[in-house]
Amino acid sequence: MSTTGLPDAPGKIRIRQIALCAPDIRPVERSVEAALDITPVHRDAPGPPIWMYNGVFCVGDTFLEILQPERPEAPTQKFLEKQGGAAGYMLILQVDDLDRARARAEAIGVRVVWDLPVGEYHGVTGGAIHLHPADTGGVLTSLDWMEDWDSWAWAGRAWPWHRRTGVVSGIAAAEISAVSPHKVAARFGELLGRNVEKDGSIALEGGHLRFTQAPEGSRDRLTGIDMTASDRSRVGETFEFARTTVTLV
Repeated sequence: MSTTGLPDAPGKIRIRQIALCAPDIRPVERSVEAALDITPVHRDAPGPPIWMYNGVFCVGDTFLEILQPERPEAPTQKFLEKQGGAAGYMLILQVDDLDRARARAEAIGVRVVWDLPVGEYHGVTGGAIHLHPADTGGVLTSLDWMEDWDSWAWAGRAWPWHRRTGVVSGIAAAEISAVSPHKVAARFGELLGRNVEKDGSIALEGGHLRFTQAPEGSRDRLTGIDMTASDRSRVGETFEFARTTVTLV
């Protein structure tokens, strides 16, 4: 139990995967491939309960996923309708202790909307909890655990052999836009057991979350991704995929 009276937070937390959602993944994937010289390393077969097409790109040892609804009742279709089109969809944080992550979420009243029990997925042992965005604000967030910290079930087992790091070598930050960014930052700080810095960011292993002001009346969403530039002369370049700005840092 922490000094706050809440269950201890996981010891290690890092940004491992970010998902963008679009009505058609093909043009987005082609743009990503052309700009960043990376390639999809995994695709899932569409099926219940999420009914989606996807492509998972390897960015160093982190991942960028592009999603498309497979049918009208898919959760991603409802998301696109609410957002008025393509947008940043999901933040996936890897934790070193799923039980502690779950206990802390439950203690602060954050509901689990999808529970993937620990088991073997695509040949990798892991588990995850998807959290209700109404309880966190900001963005749909998943807390994921892998038996081997360096593995990643949602990219299968062969991804290390398909990495291309000539342009980018990892995800360094995620930007979450909210009408009440300070409130959302405080909520994430409480959930993750991390301090909110003076600039409103939250430091994680190897990266950080930042929270920015959204226009009044808009919906919270993930609006930006920082990726580490392999070629340091390209730092500062920006690209837009599915209404989400990727900045080379």
